[in-house]
Amino acid sequence: MSAHQLGVEIACDGPTGGDDCPDSAAVRARFTSRTVRQVRADGRRDGWTTRRAQGRLLDICPRCRTHTTTETTR
Repeated sequence: MSAHQLGVEIACDGPTGGDDCPDSAAVRARFTSRTVRQVRADGRRDGWTTRRAQGRLLDICPRCRTHTTTETTR
């Protein structure tokens, strides 16, 4: 028996990028999307955005994108 990766799921990183998405959103699965790059492209078609923070990409769903707040540091 062999195991094969079926694809990648991208989940929302929340409105500030440091909290959970209130809707537990994930990019809708498409049969042809198997890599992270393909799934993120699918998400952009659905209104998702990405941004860099602390050396990694944050994936933000359309709902959280409109409720994004900036955290202040002291």
